[in-house]
Amino acid sequence: MPDSTIALEPDRALTHNNAVYWAAFSNEGRQLATASLDNTVKLWNVADGALVGTLKGHGDGVAFVGYLKDGRIITASLDKTLKVWSAEGALKATVTGHADYLSCAAVPQSGTLFASGGFDKAVRVWDAEAGGAVAVLSGHEAAIQAVAFSADAAVVVSGGNDRTVRLWDLATKKGGAVLTGHNAVVEAVVCSPKDDLIASGDADGRIRLWKLNGESVANFESRSPRIRSLAFSPDGRWLAVGGADGTVRLFGAGDQREIAVVSAHKDAVYGVAFSPDGKLLASAGFDRTIRLWRVAMG
Repeated sequence: MPDSTIALEPDRALTHNNAVYWAAFSNEGRQLATASLDNTVKLWNVADGALVGTLKGHGDGVAFVGYLKDGRIITASLDKTLKVWSAEGALKATVTGHADYLSCAAVPQSGTLFASGGFDKAVRVWDAEAGGAVAVLSGHEAAIQAVAFSADAAVVVSGGNDRTVRLWDLATKKGGAVLTGHNAVVEAVVCSPKDDLIASGDADGRIRLWKLNGESVANFESRSPRIRSLAFSPDGRWLAVGGADGTVRLFGAGDQREIAVVSAHKDAVYGVAFSPDGKLLASAGFDRTIRLWRVAMG
């Protein structure tokens, strides 16, 4: 079926008491976790939208939530801490180390590592088993706004206010390529789950695609005034873009064609996430809502 026939059809809306910064589906796709400036993470049943749990314990807004492969939940907060929770929502550990606001975090497709970045200019890599930091990666010259793991979890990618995208080798715990070309703050980075493609988006609304070897692949305009979030579909074919104008757009990862657009929120879209089967897309907004969209092939 050609990608040009894709539509994002509204499924349901969920709410928090403040801006929603992130959304993540559980590995089997039955649960959705949402992180909010109201200091909580909510757990929702995807099938009927029922609220099944609320994670409380952070002292400030929660900027990220993600699921490890074994089902444990990782949260990162503006209170400078990250927390590890059981799949059922019981707090298991709190990890500290950032010297300033924590702005972003990431979990890989497999393993027990997770990564975070913030205003202290450092990318920190943690191990949920060891309970502490396994690497502190320094090199950014300004605050870090986004981090991501490569598909094989061997590389961490980061982007930030210094307008660079940086690659970090976890085997050597050293920085690799420094990718330049963005003319504005890099607000989002994401790695394809299927190959070595990286996408980065900036405050000018431009998206750049790269290879993990540092090669520049593409540079295109998203038509959003500012990019706040990015997500690849599970098969790597599509790139979802959340904009500061409240829109969610889908682009072909291969040809960079816009194939779907929807006015999703009344304000910035801070998070976008595909379900594991690629049939749903979640968007998290500053307007305090999370919206689920059916990815319809017509």
